Amino acid sequence: MNKDSIPVLSVGSILGEETLCITLFRHSVKGRNAFEQPHKHDFFLVFFVEKGSGIHNIDFTQYNVYDNQVYFVRPGQVHNWVLNEDTTGFQLMLSPEIVTVFSGLSAYSFFEQNVPYCLTLTENRFQEFKKHLLEIELIIPEKELLTKETTLLHLHLVLKLLQKDYLAQFPEHDSSSKPEKIIKNFNLLIDRYFNTESSVHFYADKLNITPNYLNILSQRYLKIHAGDVIKERTILEAKRLLTSTDLSIKEIAYQLGFNDNTYFTKVFKKYAGKTPGDFKESYKFYHPSP
Repeated sequence: MNKDSIPVLSVGSILGEETLCITLFRHSVKGRNAFEQPHKHDFFLVFFVEKGSGIHNIDFTQYNVYDNQVYFVRPGQVHNWVLNEDTTGFQLMLSPEIVTVFSGLSAYSFFEQNVPYCLTLTENRFQEFKKHLLEIELIIPEKELLTKETTLLHLHLVLKLLQKDYLAQFPEHDSSSKPEKIIKNFNLLIDRYFNTESSVHFYADKLNITPNYLNILSQRYLKIHAGDVIKERTILEAKRLLTSTDLSIKEIAYQLGFNDNTYFTKVFKKYAGKTPGDFKESYKFYHPSP
């Protein structure tokens, strides 16, 4: 990759030192923010904004930053923010192993694909979460095994409380009932096969349902046809590749299963609103030459 590539950051590259699987630190912005440039993580990030304003982009969706918000970023997503001075809060960085350690519990909706990545809380509710974070902050440095296990349990309590508030605000993303589970599994299958399989019939077979029923569920819960869900995931990956690799547009099209570069450009423009070349050019703003 060249200087225009979007970097993949680890906790160590951000903090200047390696940490354990759970990292919590207080966030403050004084002057220019080092994370105005788009980047990716190899960890999960939960960003608690206590006070602040600005812009936060997650996978090319722009959010306006306000007080008492919580943002969720999963590994591999392209994100950046431009935050005003005196923005304060907490950054909670979690390894994939930590997030999935209790695999028997329901998955965290806010870390799924195609969901809102910003939760807005009341001031009182935010302060309740802040108390939890301050307690976790105190016990993270402890080395004793039972204390570490207590930290892990406390952390997942916080995540479950966030999930409860998240589903109250976004009930359409509750995957606890059978139809929602089908949609969740549909998204998981798309993540696995999107660059080789674009047929609704393929995914319906994998889910043991008919293509018609998959379309019905997709329109009910995702508000678009199943075929469009597949295409949107493909175009999201195209955006990531355009802004984080040196691959040509033709090479990206081929990698994503398009044998016809003209057709790829047509599909990309339909879902992204601009051609692949125009989209790539628009992101050069974030990577000025030295």
